[in-house]
Amino acid sequence: MPKIKAVFFDFDWTLFDHKTRSFIPSAIAAINEAHASGVRTFIDSARSYYALRELGTFEKIFFDGFVVNNGGAAFTMDNVLYAKYFTEETIKEIVSRAREHGLSYLLVTLKETYICHRDGDSNVDHFYSVFYEPRPRPMEEYKGEPVLAAQVFMTNDLDHVFNAIPHTVFNRFSDAAIELTREPFHKDEGIKALIADTGFSKDELAAFGDDYNDIDMFNLVGHGICMGNGVEEVKKKASWVTTPIEQGGIKNGLIHLGVIEK
Repeated sequence: MPKIKAVFFDFDWTLFDHKTRSFIPSAIAAINEAHASGVRTFIDSARSYYALRELGTFEKIFFDGFVVNNGGAAFTMDNVLYAKYFTEETIKEIVSRAREHGLSYLLVTLKETYICHRDGDSNVDHFYSVFYEPRPRPMEEYKGEPVLAAQVFMTNDLDHVFNAIPHTVFNRFSDAAIELTREPFHKDEGIKALIADTGFSKDELAAFGDDYNDIDMFNLVGHGICMGNGVEEVKKKASWVTTPIEQGGIKNGLIHLGVIEK
Protein backbone atom coordinates (compact mmCIF):
# COMPACT_ATOMS: atom_id res chain seq x y z
CA MET A 1 0.00 0.00 0.00
CA PRO A 2 1.39 3.44 -0.90
CA LYS A 3 2.26 5.69 2.02
CA ILE A 4 -0.81 7.67 3.10
CA LYS A 5 -0.08 11.40 3.25
CA ALA A 6 -3.53 12.82 4.00
CA VAL A 7 -6.81 11.55 5.45
CA PHE A 8 -10.31 13.09 5.23
CA PHE A 9 -12.83 12.49 8.00
CA ASP A 10 -16.61 12.80 7.96
CA PHE A 11 -18.09 14.02 11.25
CA ASP A 12 -21.50 12.59 12.15
CA TRP A 13 -21.43 8.89 13.04
CA THR A 14 -17.75 8.83 12.01
CA LEU A 15 -16.05 11.10 14.54
CA PHE A 16 -19.12 11.97 16.58
CA ASP A 17 -21.35 9.29 18.10
CA HIS A 18 -24.96 10.48 18.32
CA LYS A 19 -25.97 7.68 20.66
CA THR A 20 -23.84 9.24 23.38
CA ARG A 21 -23.52 12.70 21.78
CA SER A 22 -19.80 12.53 22.25
CA PHE A 23 -16.50 11.90 20.49
CA ILE A 24 -14.82 8.51 20.72
CA PRO A 25 -11.60 8.91 22.78
CA SER A 26 -9.71 6.30 20.73
CA ALA A 27 -10.56 8.19 17.54
CA ILE A 28 -9.26 11.47 18.94
CA ALA A 29 -6.02 9.85 20.06
CA ALA A 30 -5.55 7.99 16.77
CA ILE A 31 -6.09 11.04 14.56
CA ASN A 32 -3.77 13.19 16.64
CA GLU A 33 -1.16 10.41 16.55
CA ALA A 34 -1.46 10.25 12.77
CA HIS A 35 -1.03 14.00 12.51
CA ALA A 36 1.99 13.97 14.81
CA SER A 37 3.59 11.39 12.52
CA GLY A 38 3.32 13.77 9.55
CA VAL A 39 0.01 12.74 8.00
CA ARG A 40 -2.16 15.73 7.07
CA THR A 41 -5.66 15.57 8.51
CA PHE A 42 -8.78 17.18 7.04
CA ILE A 43 -12.42 17.28 8.05
CA ASP A 44 -15.01 16.90 5.29
CA SER A 45 -18.49 17.40 6.73
CA ALA A 46 -22.00 18.48 5.84
CA ARG A 47 -21.88 20.63 8.96
CA SER A 48 -20.85 24.25 9.06
CA TYR A 49 -17.50 25.32 10.51
CA TYR A 50 -19.45 27.13 13.24
CA ALA A 51 -21.26 23.96 14.29
CA LEU A 52 -18.07 21.91 14.28
CA ARG A 53 -16.24 24.52 16.33
CA GLU A 54 -19.05 25.00 18.85
CA LEU A 55 -19.31 21.24 19.37
CA GLY A 56 -15.68 21.31 20.52
CA THR A 57 -14.19 19.46 17.55
CA PHE A 58 -11.15 21.66 17.11
CA GLU A 59 -10.33 21.65 20.79
CA LYS A 60 -9.87 17.88 20.58
CA ILE A 61 -8.46 17.24 17.09
CA PHE A 62 -6.01 19.22 14.96
CA PHE A 63 -7.03 19.58 11.32
CA ASP A 64 -4.86 21.02 8.55
CA GLY A 65 -7.87 21.89 6.43
CA PHE A 66 -11.63 22.03 6.34
CA VAL A 67 -14.34 21.10 3.86
CA VAL A 68 -17.61 22.38 5.30
CA ASN A 69 -21.29 22.64 4.36
CA ASN A 70 -21.08 19.41 2.36
CA GLY A 71 -18.46 20.92 0.07
CA GLY A 72 -19.75 24.49 -0.02
CA ALA A 73 -16.31 25.77 0.97
CA ALA A 74 -12.80 24.47 1.48
CA PHE A 75 -9.93 26.16 3.26
CA THR A 76 -6.69 25.54 5.09
CA MET A 77 -5.29 27.35 8.09
CA ASP A 78 -3.77 29.92 5.73
CA ASN A 79 -5.92 30.05 2.61
CA VAL A 80 -9.53 29.88 1.43
CA LEU A 81 -9.41 27.53 -1.56
CA TYR A 82 -12.98 28.30 -2.63
CA ALA A 83 -16.31 29.35 -1.15
CA LYS A 84 -19.62 29.18 -3.02
CA TYR A 85 -21.24 32.31 -1.71
CA PHE A 86 -24.63 33.71 -2.64
CA THR A 87 -24.72 37.09 -4.32
CA GLU A 88 -25.79 39.94 -2.07
CA GLU A 89 -28.93 40.36 -4.18
CA THR A 90 -30.00 36.75 -3.59
CA ILE A 91 -29.48 37.00 0.17
CA LYS A 92 -31.53 40.20 0.25
CA GLU A 93 -34.33 38.38 -1.58
CA ILE A 94 -34.26 35.40 0.81
CA VAL A 95 -34.29 37.65 3.87
CA SER A 96 -37.03 39.84 2.40
CA ARG A 97 -39.32 36.86 1.81
CA ALA A 98 -38.63 35.45 5.28
CA ARG A 99 -39.48 38.78 6.89
CA GLU A 100 -42.57 39.24 4.72
CA HIS A 101 -43.99 35.95 6.00
CA GLY A 102 -42.79 36.43 9.60
CA LEU A 103 -40.41 33.46 9.48
CA SER A 104 -37.29 32.73 11.50
CA TYR A 105 -34.15 32.20 9.43
CA LEU A 106 -30.41 31.75 9.74
CA LEU A 107 -27.42 32.66 7.61
CA VAL A 108 -24.28 30.51 7.41
CA THR A 109 -21.01 32.30 6.64
CA LEU A 110 -17.57 30.75 6.31
CA LYS A 111 -16.98 30.50 10.06
CA GLU A 112 -20.13 31.78 11.78
CA THR A 113 -23.88 31.17 11.83
CA TYR A 114 -26.49 33.79 12.75
CA ILE A 115 -30.19 33.38 13.51
CA CYS A 116 -33.19 35.69 13.39
CA HIS A 117 -35.51 33.90 15.83
CA ARG A 118 -39.09 35.15 15.84
CA ASP A 119 -40.66 35.08 19.31
CA GLY A 120 -42.66 31.95 19.94
CA ASP A 121 -41.60 30.22 16.71
CA SER A 122 -42.35 26.55 17.35
CA ASN A 123 -40.54 25.49 14.16
CA VAL A 124 -37.22 26.65 15.61
CA ASP A 125 -37.83 24.84 18.88
CA HIS A 126 -38.88 21.69 17.03
CA PHE A 127 -35.81 21.80 14.81
CA TYR A 128 -33.34 22.05 17.69
CA SER A 129 -35.16 19.33 19.61
CA VAL A 130 -34.57 16.95 16.69
CA PHE A 131 -31.16 18.04 15.37
CA TYR A 132 -28.14 18.15 17.65
CA GLU A 133 -26.91 21.56 16.57
CA PRO A 134 -25.39 24.42 18.57
CA ARG A 135 -27.58 27.49 18.73
CA PRO A 136 -26.38 30.21 16.31
CA ARG A 137 -25.33 33.72 17.22
CA PRO A 138 -28.09 36.38 17.19
CA MET A 139 -28.66 38.11 13.85
CA GLU A 140 -27.85 41.45 15.50
CA GLU A 141 -24.18 40.39 15.43
CA TYR A 142 -24.18 39.74 11.66
CA LYS A 143 -22.00 42.31 9.89
CA GLY A 144 -22.76 41.50 6.28
CA GLU A 145 -20.20 38.72 5.67
CA PRO A 146 -20.70 36.61 2.51
CA VAL A 147 -23.23 33.80 2.97
CA LEU A 148 -22.75 30.14 1.99
CA ALA A 149 -26.21 28.88 2.93
CA ALA A 150 -29.51 30.10 4.33
CA GLN A 151 -32.00 28.15 6.39
CA VAL A 152 -35.64 29.14 6.82
CA PHE A 153 -37.81 27.63 9.54
CA MET A 154 -41.23 26.83 8.11
CA THR A 155 -43.72 24.13 7.22
CA ASN A 156 -44.21 23.02 3.62
CA ASP A 157 -47.19 25.26 2.89
CA LEU A 158 -44.74 28.07 2.03
CA ASP A 159 -42.31 25.99 -0.01
CA HIS A 160 -43.47 27.70 -3.20
CA VAL A 161 -42.35 31.09 -1.86
CA PHE A 162 -38.69 30.04 -1.60
CA ASN A 163 -38.56 27.38 -4.29
CA ALA A 164 -39.10 30.14 -6.85
CA ILE A 165 -36.10 32.30 -5.91
CA PRO A 166 -33.72 32.50 -8.91
CA HIS A 167 -30.16 31.15 -8.63
CA THR A 168 -30.85 29.01 -5.58
CA VAL A 169 -31.10 25.30 -4.85
CA PHE A 170 -34.04 24.43 -2.58
CA ASN A 171 -33.73 21.54 -0.12
CA ARG A 172 -36.40 20.60 2.39
CA PHE A 173 -34.38 18.48 4.77
CA SER A 174 -36.74 18.68 7.74
CA ASP A 175 -40.47 19.10 8.33
CA ALA A 176 -39.59 22.32 10.15
CA ALA A 177 -36.89 23.84 7.92
CA ILE A 178 -35.50 24.28 4.43
CA GLU A 179 -31.97 25.03 3.24
CA LEU A 180 -31.04 27.24 0.30
CA THR A 181 -27.66 27.24 -1.44
CA ARG A 182 -26.27 28.80 -4.59
CA GLU A 183 -25.83 25.42 -6.24
CA PRO A 184 -25.68 21.76 -5.19
CA PHE A 185 -22.76 21.14 -2.83
CA HIS A 186 -20.69 17.95 -2.98
CA LYS A 187 -17.98 16.76 -0.61
CA ASP A 188 -15.65 15.69 -3.40
CA GLU A 189 -15.20 19.28 -4.58
CA GLY A 190 -13.38 20.07 -1.37
CA ILE A 191 -11.11 17.09 -1.87
CA LYS A 192 -10.36 18.20 -5.43
CA ALA A 193 -9.35 21.63 -4.14
CA LEU A 194 -7.14 20.19 -1.42
CA ILE A 195 -5.54 17.75 -3.87
CA ALA A 196 -4.66 20.70 -6.09
CA ASP A 197 -3.32 22.60 -3.08
CA THR A 198 -1.21 19.75 -1.68
CA GLY A 199 -0.17 18.01 -4.89
CA PHE A 200 -0.86 14.59 -3.37
CA SER A 201 -1.87 11.74 -5.65
CA LYS A 202 -5.06 9.71 -5.28
CA ASP A 203 -3.19 6.71 -3.89
CA GLU A 204 -1.76 8.88 -1.12
CA LEU A 205 -5.22 9.85 0.14
CA ALA A 206 -7.77 8.10 2.35
CA ALA A 207 -11.23 9.06 3.60
CA PHE A 208 -13.52 7.86 6.39
CA GLY A 209 -17.32 8.08 6.15
CA ASP A 210 -20.60 6.30 6.76
CA ASP A 211 -23.39 7.80 4.63
CA TYR A 212 -24.42 8.34 1.01
CA ASN A 213 -22.75 11.73 0.63
CA ASP A 214 -19.43 10.11 1.55
CA ILE A 215 -19.43 8.07 -1.65
CA ASP A 216 -18.26 11.24 -3.42
CA MET A 217 -15.20 11.22 -1.17
CA PHE A 218 -14.50 7.54 -1.76
CA ASN A 219 -14.54 8.08 -5.51
CA LEU A 220 -11.69 10.59 -5.30
CA VAL A 221 -9.31 8.91 -2.87
CA GLY A 222 -7.36 5.72 -3.20
CA HIS A 223 -8.61 4.33 0.10
CA GLY A 224 -12.23 4.81 1.15
CA ILE A 225 -12.92 3.46 4.63
CA CYS A 226 -16.56 2.95 5.62
CA MET A 227 -17.50 2.76 9.28
CA GLY A 228 -18.98 -0.55 10.44
CA ASN A 229 -22.14 1.35 11.38
CA GLY A 230 -22.38 2.82 7.88
CA VAL A 231 -25.05 2.39 5.22
CA GLU A 232 -24.79 -0.93 3.38
CA GLU A 233 -24.61 0.69 -0.06
CA VAL A 234 -21.76 2.90 1.13
CA LYS A 235 -19.89 -0.13 2.43
CA LYS A 236 -20.02 -1.58 -1.08
CA LYS A 237 -18.31 1.52 -2.46
CA ALA A 238 -15.54 1.48 0.13
CA SER A 239 -12.09 -0.05 -0.18
CA TRP A 240 -12.41 -1.45 3.31
CA VAL A 241 -15.03 -1.58 6.09
CA THR A 242 -13.75 -0.90 9.59
CA THR A 243 -15.47 -1.61 12.90
CA PRO A 244 -18.40 0.56 14.11
CA ILE A 245 -17.74 3.98 15.57
CA GLU A 246 -18.06 2.85 19.19
CA GLN A 247 -15.77 -0.14 18.59
CA GLY A 248 -12.70 1.85 17.59
CA GLY A 249 -13.62 2.27 13.93
CA ILE A 250 -11.32 5.23 13.29
CA LYS A 251 -8.38 3.73 15.15
CA ASN A 252 -8.73 0.35 13.46
CA GLY A 253 -9.06 1.99 10.05
CA LEU A 254 -5.88 4.05 10.53
CA ILE A 255 -4.03 0.90 11.66
CA HIS A 256 -5.27 -0.87 8.53
CA LEU A 257 -3.93 1.97 6.39
CA GLY A 258 -0.55 1.75 8.09
CA VAL A 259 -0.88 5.32 9.36
CA ILE A 260 -0.54 4.39 13.03
CA GLU A 261 0.70 1.30 14.82
CA LYS A 262 -1.42 -1.10 16.88
